[in-house]
Amino acid sequence: MRNKLTFTAIALAALMTACNNQNETNNRVELPGIVDNEAFAANVESISVMNLQMDDSWTITDYPKLAFADNYIYISEETRFRLACFDRQTGEKLSDRIIKGRGPGEITFLSTTFCIGDTICVCTGKNIKQYDHNLNYLGDLYEFDMDMQGYQPVRLNNGNYALLNSPFTITLDAAPGIFLTDKSFNIISEHLIVQPFFMNRTPTYYVKGDTVRCFLSFDNYIYSLCGDTEQNIELIVPNPLTLEAINDAQNAFANAFEYDGMFGCLCESGQFIVFAYRCNQYEYTAMLNKRTNSVVSIVDNKEPSVSTTDFVVDFFKKTNIIQTNDNYIYTKCNIRNMNKMLEGHDDLLDARLRQTQAQYRTYLERNAEYLKGLEPEERDEAKVILKIKLKD
Repeated sequence: MRNKLTFTAIALAALMTACNNQNETNNRVELPGIVDNEAFAANVESISVMNLQMDDSWTITDYPKLAFADNYIYISEETRFRLACFDRQTGEKLSDRIIKGRGPGEITFLSTTFCIGDTICVCTGKNIKQYDHNLNYLGDLYEFDMDMQGYQPVRLNNGNYALLNSPFTITLDAAPGIFLTDKSFNIISEHLIVQPFFMNRTPTYYVKGDTVRCFLSFDNYIYSLCGDTEQNIELIVPNPLTLEAINDAQNAFANAFEYDGMFGCLCESGQFIVFAYRCNQYEYTAMLNKRTNSVVSIVDNKEPSVSTTDFVVDFFKKTNIIQTNDNYIYTKCNIRNMNKMLEGHDDLLDARLRQTQAQYRTYLERNAEYLKGLEPEERDEAKVILKIKLKD
């Protein structure tokens, strides 16, 4: 068993070639260009507003990361290197700090975060640092050696880790895209062997329980590592990007929107995997039933919402996915769009959305003083974090 990791990148087309040749595809799912708002909305069980306390020292920024401890919620963001802790039950903010720097407990790069008990672990690419709920530095959980630096560790429910390789370094050697390790970071198995390629793309991924799923924007596979088993899904589109076009980097970049696929976002709740794709020059959001391999889709049109169904769908069209955790999909939405969807349309809101509306108004009341101090344009862009549950 290997005790060092060879540093490589998950590259465009590399995973496609590798999985076509080496991994058995368990599922093939056709993605037609269809609009089915009603079926999509019918599978949304609830949309909840997280009632987190905000103040002048913390706002929900463009790229927040959430980590759920036993008793706390941690939010971090990689631009300002700010880390904040909230009470998981009340939403009260307990502490926050900037961790940027080169001193003890400080970092110059932030990739992934996860929790062990009530401790927040922050991966810097070189090591994993631990902090308590007061954000006091507790020392390093693990120090990566040179060959392992740059891997992004994510923690599974069983305590093991999946290490996802960084998309930013080019190598001449084929190597695994994912390593599965035990609690001490000893390698258990290697997965998704990739071939070298010069055009790198950041993989979209999430962890749910003991399952890791990921894909690339130009590829047509959802790659799944469920425990130690690969269960991959091939997504069939009418006009996929060809290997010939991929090998011509300039052509792939210049003509990307001529091709179907172009996958984005990736999340899961209940029995559904949700992702975005392109077909026949339109942008769709797909809801894939894992049990039946059936798909319902919505097209991201700009028409005003006129029904309950449309409002439910708007929460997917007008919010940005943060992550999947347990049974929920976490998204963020600005106040401007929340007002458009929930205020002044009481006759069009069903029980799900009336509950969302009530929670939203409570959230605004809780943070009224904070929001009052913002300029109108700043208030419109202030972020709300939502959790969406799909039907089991």
